[in-house]
Amino acid sequence: MIRMASRSFASVTLALALFAQPALAQRVLLQIKPHVGDTIKTHLTQTIEMSGTRWNASADSTKTMTTTTEVFSRAIPFQWTSSGTLIHAITDSVTARPHGTAASRADLQRNSMPSAPTVLRVASDGAIEVVDDGDPNSEIRHLFAEMPSMLPRKAVSVGEKWSKEMRIPLAGDPGSEGTVKATLQLDSLSRNAEIAYISIRGTISRFVDADRRANSSTYHTSGTFTGSMQIDRALGWITDARSVVSVHSEIADDRASKAQYSGKPLEIQTKVSVWTRAMKQR
Repeated sequence: MIRMASRSFASVTLALALFAQPALAQRVLLQIKPHVGDTIKTHLTQTIEMSGTRWNASADSTKTMTTTTEVFSRAIPFQWTSSGTLIHAITDSVTARPHGTAASRADLQRNSMPSAPTVLRVASDGAIEVVDDGDPNSEIRHLFAEMPSMLPRKAVSVGEKWSKEMRIPLAGDPGSEGTVKATLQLDSLSRNAEIAYISIRGTISRFVDADRRANSSTYHTSGTFTGSMQIDRALGWITDARSVVSVHSEIADDRASKAQYSGKPLEIQTKVSVWTRAMKQR
């Protein structure tokens, strides 16, 4: 009797193990594909912390600045195309306040009235482009537009990684861009596989085009990019995304005398933290 029970238990264990194999290897397609007619409310918080140090012959001079911006907006998909979903993006309000200063009412509510809708095309891999800019000064354009693709075009399984390369503007050097080389990973899925959890790790280096290459030795930039995102596969949208970009830059001023600046470059530390959360409007 004991022997038969042991055999039955072993058979059940083996069956469960065989059944579990496909579940562990489940492959899912990660796509940004919202439903036409939905209204998705978005709340973005961005904090920029900058500090610059100029080394003098007698002492160092360090200045810091922190600014937090909050944007409330709506995304309304209205047409599906083969290259992505067309979306009306509307900024409802923007608040921005430099830390440590007395903000005026204008600072706190720079845009209390909804902006003219901007038409964006959102590809299934997450790339965003501006199709029709209803308001050139819209925060939508500055904060969301021209985003590179972040998702793989093929189905992936939990634990699988993929690589992406993108460019971002660099603070402290107008007109310059940084190259981000990132590795993304599907960390896990919710029980019903409707929510996908993704982590991001990457490095940043300065991108120098041909016109600026002659002066590239005077500007050095390096940094890191970390983040995470949650994709609601039923909604077809990213419902939570967090990222932190930390950049260290050194700018050598060839015109400055060594007697005045001790031959040390200007050092700039920049940290940009962004948290975006979204939900379907009921």
